[in-house]
Amino acid sequence: MIVLSKTQQQKYNQIVEKLKFKKIRLTDIRNIVIKMLIISDHLTIQEIINNLESEINNINVMSVYNTIDLLLKEHIVFANTFNGKDISYEIAADKSVHLKCDECLKVIHLDDKNIKNYHFLELLDLCEKYNIKLTHFKIEGHGYCLKCSNKEINK
Repeated sequence: MIVLSKTQQQKYNQIVEKLKFKKIRLTDIRNIVIKMLIISDHLTIQEIINNLESEINNINVMSVYNTIDLLLKEHIVFANTFNGKDISYEIAADKSVHLKCDECLKVIHLDDKNIKNYHFLELLDLCEKYNIKLTHFKIEGHGYCLKCSNKEINK
């Protein structure tokens, strides 16, 4: 059984309310997948399936894919491809920033509280210029972490 912290439970409740408002049925698999994505950043489909197998005896893999598709369509989750091939999923946020080391493939996820002092005003200006009402955004920065940078220097 997945146990959520108070903050995680609040996020879960918000998602459930959004789905109920749209009259979307909450199956056991949907509930567990949502909880998994709340407590873990960047899960692949295979990781979700593996985790589900420890929670539920008999799972329908297509139900997992359908659940992810639904959550993507409803903007509850984001899909990320950090290495160009594996897709990972995370709960959507108003602002999503990732920093990735292209050498060791480490991904640092910066959530709202870590980037709240950054205003991204240029992005808002662009949206205004092209008549887009911004609801959320994702930014991905690539480079080399200190450890990998030092390895390159010492070669």
